[in-house]
Amino acid sequence: MTVGAPGLARLSHATRLLHWAVALGVVGMLGYGFWLQTLPGGAGKTGSVQLHKSFGMLVFATALARLLWRLREGFPPAGGHRPFERAAARALHVFLIAATLAMPLTGIGRSLAYARPVSMFGWPVIPKLFAEKQETLYAVCAGIHDWLALALAAAIGLHAAAALKHHLVDRDDTLRRMLPSGGGR
Repeated sequence: MTVGAPGLARLSHATRLLHWAVALGVVGMLGYGFWLQTLPGGAGKTGSVQLHKSFGMLVFATALARLLWRLREGFPPAGGHRPFERAAARALHVFLIAATLAMPLTGIGRSLAYARPVSMFGWPVIPKLFAEKQETLYAVCAGIHDWLALALAAAIGLHAAAALKHHLVDRDDTLRRMLPSGGGR
């Protein structure tokens, strides 16, 4: 079914559901992660970090499902957008997908390098791999995880701004076809 401008087909229910599930999960995890950085270290922070890790595993599973779905469906057609917009959108989408997978992977690496197992809501997922903290591996994983948090937050802001530009300035259906209702004009 075409929505508004020719070439902008409504995206499948699964595509929209996975997009919004990952989006809400990642934004929530980023906000919670930034808040965690403000807490003093110690036993009082441990439960909050474990909750972050558990939800991070859920977001990872959802992001992985989204990647598999995207590989199955491919990138949606860009419609009548200019070539530089298509190239920028493709680059941004590839970064968003890669970062939503790299964030939890570096978080897992960070936990394992700290000589801890990875569990999800108390259920073991990955056993402890090291007897003691691996300082270099921990520093690399932590650095990438923290940098990706900032880069991902900026990319999400750019993605949202581009969607609003298409909706409010270009008045095309780029945003509308991704909304849960997905209705036409």
